[in-house]
Amino acid sequence: MSHLGLVAPYAGLAALARQVCAELGEDVTITIGDLAEGVKVARELAARGAEVIISRGGTATLISRHVEVPVVEIAVSAFDLVRALAEARELGRYIGVAGFRNVIYGTKSLESVLGVHIEELIIEAEEGAAGIIAEGKAMGLEVIVGDAVSVRSARELGLQAILVTSGKEAINQAIREAREVALVRRRERARAEQFKAILDFAYEGIVATDQEGRITLVNPAAEKILGLTASRVVGRPAREVLPGVPLDQVRKSGQKRLGELHRAGNTLVAENVVPVITGREIVGAVATFQDVSHLQAVETRARQELYLKGHVAQFTFDDIVTCSPVMARVIERARQFAAADATILITGETGSGKEMVAQSIHNASQRREGPFVAVNCAAVPENLLESELFGYEEGAFTGARKGGKKGLFELAHRGTLFLDEIGELSLNLQARLLRVLQQKAIMRVGGDRVLPVDVRIIAATHRDLEEAVARETFRRDLYYRLNVLHIKLPPLRERLEDLPLLIKALVEKVSRRSGRLPPLFSEDVIARLQAYDWPGNVRELENIIERLVVLRSGQEVEPADLEEILGPVENKPEPGLQLVLRGTLEEMEAEIIRRTLALTNNNKDETCRRLGLSKTTLWRRLKSWQEGGHRRVSGS
Repeated sequence: MSHLGLVAPYAGLAALARQVCAELGEDVTITIGDLAEGVKVARELAARGAEVIISRGGTATLISRHVEVPVVEIAVSAFDLVRALAEARELGRYIGVAGFRNVIYGTKSLESVLGVHIEELIIEAEEGAAGIIAEGKAMGLEVIVGDAVSVRSARELGLQAILVTSGKEAINQAIREAREVALVRRRERARAEQFKAILDFAYEGIVATDQEGRITLVNPAAEKILGLTASRVVGRPAREVLPGVPLDQVRKSGQKRLGELHRAGNTLVAENVVPVITGREIVGAVATFQDVSHLQAVETRARQELYLKGHVAQFTFDDIVTCSPVMARVIERARQFAAADATILITGETGSGKEMVAQSIHNASQRREGPFVAVNCAAVPENLLESELFGYEEGAFTGARKGGKKGLFELAHRGTLFLDEIGELSLNLQARLLRVLQQKAIMRVGGDRVLPVDVRIIAATHRDLEEAVARETFRRDLYYRLNVLHIKLPPLRERLEDLPLLIKALVEKVSRRSGRLPPLFSEDVIARLQAYDWPGNVRELENIIERLVVLRSGQEVEPADLEEILGPVENKPEPGLQLVLRGTLEEMEAEIIRRTLALTNNNKDETCRRLGLSKTTLWRRLKSWQEGGHRRVSGS
């Protein structure tokens, strides 16, 4: 069965329509039926699946009144009427044009053109056609021009009659229009089914009201959550059915109400109510409802998923073990920074606890409910780090996962991205990172879409970024973008008062994890540990504690155990700076810097501290001497 049906009021039209369909290659079911018979035939076509009916004149009018499918009319053009009137003029000068108003309206204006007298005989219904034609005959009309029923009635009364026929072009136009109407109907049906599926299977309960505040829609979820029956409440005022829900207030004020709690029986629900506005007119309101227990379950599953992926900050400021005034000031500053949302740069030696501080900042910030995603920029090869950070599209490179992959920026959306060892980024990746910080959007590798991301950046490094900027291995503009808020962590040797507390906490942690008894630490052993320089900081301390838990489980740690791990005690007096200055001022300055660098084992931070120089000044001196061909400073 075709989606289109054509009801022809007369056989000639049906034959012409078949010719047009053959020429166009259109599949149209063509039948013959005039007026009431046409309505009967149209109903049969609709029952068999016709989406649009094509007909003409009064038959088209009647079908549109009695059949629940769209009707496209084959237009009767002025040329069709003129052609029929010219033919009728050969039979008589007093002509009656009979038919439904939509067919014959305006024909009287053709009198002067054709040199005839025209009377319009308007037929309202098929059963009145014979009477109207009889009245025309009594008026002295010689010829009747009209549609099929008018011509049939005129001939029964002995009058001459000319049928107004439609040409191929009119049929062609009607078929094209019907095809478009059918296509639109299919799209509307698909949209309606899609809308129905959304309503039926949505987890949210949905209730809608009209302009009068009466309920027009209740979806299955709303029936379940609110304990309603749609068939009983649709059409009733919302204020009677849901007195605690501000549907009427929102409809009248136009102001939405979001995130309010409403109790429906024993169920606590979260509700959102918004107005429905067409143009500038409020035509109703829609309320959505969610079972709070369901929201809690979803949140729990989301948190579990984040934990499984490792995108969760485990530490808080309370987990940081310290009694050091220096460290206390660092923590206080970090707490203040947590309340802001700007980028943070954490600097400090390897093993000093930079990620622990970063996690604590995240958990004290407004983003604590979002993910905490960490990446060590030094641990991932450069060619992989770009796709890890920004993700990639399917086919972006050989071996790319089907469907592509989200990058760490996308995974950290609404949360924090911790970029450890930021100083190891290549200049190329530094440029991409700078663009993300400026635009707050990323583009996947191999992609062409810009994806907005809402991410707070916490960067960390053990390197001197000012030095790297001076050496042009780190972008100056990126450094300023990252160094909005700065935290410098002291090394363990500068807070040795924390050592007993750290030893106690780490012994408990490692013993519990390994299932061994904690070793015992005497004052002499702790004093030996405090005399150590701790180049690996807290991380080195934890490794040593883990080894001692294995070696001396439940026993006292001996000095020999430490000597085996740390080496023999070296009691060397700190050498003084002995100088013999000669030459120019520049040469004396170079000699002082050279000797100080040697004294501090080429430690530029300590050199700057002892000489009262800034790092930038030191590097400028070193660089200028190196570029000038002078090798006056060791390690330059």
